[in-house]
Amino acid sequence: MKLRCIGYNRGHNENFALSRPPRLIEYVMLVLRSRTFFVFGEEKIIAEKGGVMIFDKTTPHNFGAYGEAFLHDWVTFDMTEREREEAVSRGVRFDTVLYPDNSYVLSELIRTLQYEKYSAHKSSEDITALYLKVLLLRLSDGIERTQAPKKRYVDKLEALRTDIYSNPLKKRTVDRLAASMNVSSSYFQHIYKEHFGISPIADLVKSRMEYAEYLLGYTDYSVKMIADELGYPSDIQFIQQFKRFAGKAPGKYRTSLK
Repeated sequence: MKLRCIGYNRGHNENFALSRPPRLIEYVMLVLRSRTFFVFGEEKIIAEKGGVMIFDKTTPHNFGAYGEAFLHDWVTFDMTEREREEAVSRGVRFDTVLYPDNSYVLSELIRTLQYEKYSAHKSSEDITALYLKVLLLRLSDGIERTQAPKKRYVDKLEALRTDIYSNPLKKRTVDRLAASMNVSSSYFQHIYKEHFGISPIADLVKSRMEYAEYLLGYTDYSVKMIADELGYPSDIQFIQQFKRFAGKAPGKYRTSLK
């Protein structure tokens, strides 16, 4: 592993927002000391203090302060494919907000890493490589310790998702779904995506789009009627959403089924 840049306890005002293309040559790890928003494509995620984000090399960076001054620790680094596979095998995920139970320990390790990086001794590079490995190992330990509590939500999550796909026309919000499980919205989004591999917002859209495919294939409803049925304010908005999902407009999708 190779450390590139680092920052400990860095802050910005409540208007801070960053948008830049992928780094390509390095991974970027953030340890959050304040609420933070992340944007991945059309999806916006709100992460709580104590969360950890590791951007993959090919992922654009879109994040910033959410309702308060922005405070975080950060590390940019590179690792071999084998080291990456080992990290993944230990539960480390990229482009996903992780909630280990030891973020304060990670912050202290980053402070030590910063000291070692800017020390003048000849072993600095070797020492920082070892500390980087320890940083990811401690992250994986913190993640593992939080897994057991999440298991108690599995049955509720699966029942909830079954209901979403069984009743795609029902109006739902992430806040209401989270409240039905007595957890915060940010934690709900985290455990939902971790369990199903898709965010709840994206899954709600997917359930409606699959129902739209059914209506296009098995009824003679017009596109406008289907848009109304699904609760879209206009058929244009529905058409755009469906095209992103299916790769073609509703009319062309219906034609392709004949």
